[in-house]
Amino acid sequence: MNRVFFVLSISVAAFVTLAFAWATLHPDPGNAARYFAFYWVWGLCALGVLLAMAEYKTSPLRKRKERGHLFILLYIGALLIVTRALNMVLYEL
Repeated sequence: MNRVFFVLSISVAAFVTLAFAWATLHPDPGNAARYFAFYWVWGLCALGVLLAMAEYKTSPLRKRKERGHLFILLYIGALLIVTRALNMVLYEL
């Protein structure tokens, strides 16, 4: 189960990173449809955080006091903040 959560959270993180990298290179201010589409993508970050938290709770590494597996949780948490800011700046209505 831990591996499934890990793969899902990595997939969400990669998709959101690529989507907002593309949006940064191709901004379209005032495009309401794109604004709401990227708001939905931002919502995927919240889902990614939940999946990463589930991965953390089920992680066998947690029992050995490893901190490396928290990277995905911290990364997706940072994505949550950065993508909201990018969406506001790039597609302000």
